[in-house]
Amino acid sequence: MSHGIQQPHDIVLSTEGTEWHKLAEQVDAIGDQQVERLLFPITESPCFVNIDGRQVNLANHKVLVADHRSVRPDLSGDDQIVPLHIPKAGYQVIDNRAVWESMKAALREIDAKVSSVGTLEGGKKFFISTSIGDAEQVINNDKFKFHLNFITSHDGTVAMNTYDSSIRIVCMNTFRWSQAAAGEVGFKVYHTKNADLAMKGLPDLVNAILLGRTELKEVMEYLGGHACEANDALAMAAGYFATSTGETKLSTRSWNAAAEIGRLFSHGIGNFGETLYDLANAATEYWTSGEGTGKTGTTSAARTYRSEMGMAAEHKSRFIEMIRQPETRTQALEIGREAVKLSA
Repeated sequence: MSHGIQQPHDIVLSTEGTEWHKLAEQVDAIGDQQVERLLFPITESPCFVNIDGRQVNLANHKVLVADHRSVRPDLSGDDQIVPLHIPKAGYQVIDNRAVWESMKAALREIDAKVSSVGTLEGGKKFFISTSIGDAEQVINNDKFKFHLNFITSHDGTVAMNTYDSSIRIVCMNTFRWSQAAAGEVGFKVYHTKNADLAMKGLPDLVNAILLGRTELKEVMEYLGGHACEANDALAMAAGYFATSTGETKLSTRSWNAAAEIGRLFSHGIGNFGETLYDLANAATEYWTSGEGTGKTGTTSAARTYRSEMGMAAEHKSRFIEMIRQPETRTQALEIGREAVKLSA
């Protein structure tokens, strides 16, 4: 189950619908009453193992179990206590209620709306996706939508983490992809001593994220305000691959990639072949849904993974960083013009 929703223990609530997996419960709004079923206590117990008929206490470890009895009367007796993790004794639990209350405290003074919340993998993961501030922005006539995500795990795989992302979480796939698509500003609290004190820094994170969104808009508008000719777009794409490989004469594969980005500059989705913003969009399309994700002979899931988490995601970031800086853009243009002569 790639969605990671294990019934009857996992619950996903969404204001947008039942989502692609059809397992979310659609609700009009998500508040304390709706989310109460997900805020189960986590009980810590000593860890014992049976060795040759003797019970041995592993003093440096403990057992964590989800206790659904107070929040899930719909579950039968056997389903109300669920094992989660066997961590070391120093592990500090950050339960779902702590994350929920910290989210409310951090967003109390701003316009915020929870759009999805849920547990995954039998309660081992917990997430909240919210909209804050100008969650939807129009930049260069394109619409951008941002989500402030709160996640944690109870199996030792993920710290309590808060970050801005273009991905709204509704399942295990989006749980992973949202982290790959996160902005540079983030906030982590590890399951160690004083974790509860560290979480009090969340309001400062919210301010930093709103500032980061402003900076993103400025970068995109900067690219949209700088004209770019088709020949220069091709040269910069070739320059990117030449710089990456250290070879001015491109391999057939790299040349075909540069040529495809040059084509998408004018003919890609929503592009006009006029500005650096069109070039950024061309590279994004190439490494999101085009040949840069291995479009031919690979599954849709594999392409999505590469786009959001693999090398394709890294290429998108590096390419846009290259063209947003005048110095690196000029360097790529000069190297790329020579690469075009040798490779075309």
